[in-house]
Amino acid sequence: MNWLQLELEATPDTLAGIEGALEAAGAVSIALLSAADEPVLEPAPGETPLWRSVRVRALLGVDVDLAGLRRRLTEAGAGAIADVDFIGDADWQSVAGNHAVDRVFADRLHLLPKSAEAPAGAEEAVLYLEPGLAFGSGSHPTTSMCLEWLAANVATGSRVLDFGCGSGVLGIAAALLGATVDAVDHDAQAVVATVDNAAYNGITTEQLRAADADGWHARNARDAYDVIVANILAGPLQQLAATFERAAASGGAIVLSGVLAEQADAVMDAYAQTEFATPQLEAGWALLAGVTQK
Repeated sequence: MNWLQLELEATPDTLAGIEGALEAAGAVSIALLSAADEPVLEPAPGETPLWRSVRVRALLGVDVDLAGLRRRLTEAGAGAIADVDFIGDADWQSVAGNHAVDRVFADRLHLLPKSAEAPAGAEEAVLYLEPGLAFGSGSHPTTSMCLEWLAANVATGSRVLDFGCGSGVLGIAAALLGATVDAVDHDAQAVVATVDNAAYNGITTEQLRAADADGWHARNARDAYDVIVANILAGPLQQLAATFERAAASGGAIVLSGVLAEQADAVMDAYAQTEFATPQLEAGWALLAGVTQK
């Protein structure tokens, strides 16, 4: 089947009406992008900020009433449709797989998309994950650096906290490597995604326990973790410094990413009881790995 892909510009005020018009026209996919490459950094937990100017990309059937859709979009406050393309099935599958990862980390962990099969006779633990957003699929440098660290350092029987678990990729990796994991996120949808992805990979609830941040904090967050890994952003990592150091075992590892290279010193300075190694850098992002000294 072929599809019609169109792009148009919106603002936060007009977005809801535009999305409604597209959904009424049968859109099977609606993606939001920055129309002016505006960064959205350091959102507060639970917030979903938008750019001042939003580019909307929608995928519809080729039989859509384009004239009627244009009229409804205009009534919703949209500007002119900026681009219209025909997308074949093969092209769409290629786009969907842009962030699919087939990679072995530290000779212990093999990350594969769900559609792939592990090589016969492979000795590495295999983690299957649906291709999706870069931060959740393993393709983004922050995630891949964390996976490399976990594969090289997590020992069987370790207690691991994956804070800001998202898709669950880091916590599931740790569980496959023999750890017992608490996976925590402020976003309830992330907790659901982690549970689903863990089950797909054969991880039991005894191996990985997923909870929202409030539920985790309610347990006083004082578990003595051998490893705490958090791939979020610099601001929250600084705010969570005391919480993480309190929850870490003496001599436990704290592994932080989602940090720009120029933010690394400020983040490390927030951790008074942790001695960090030299930051690992990739594509402008930093991974900070330290050992608690309490």
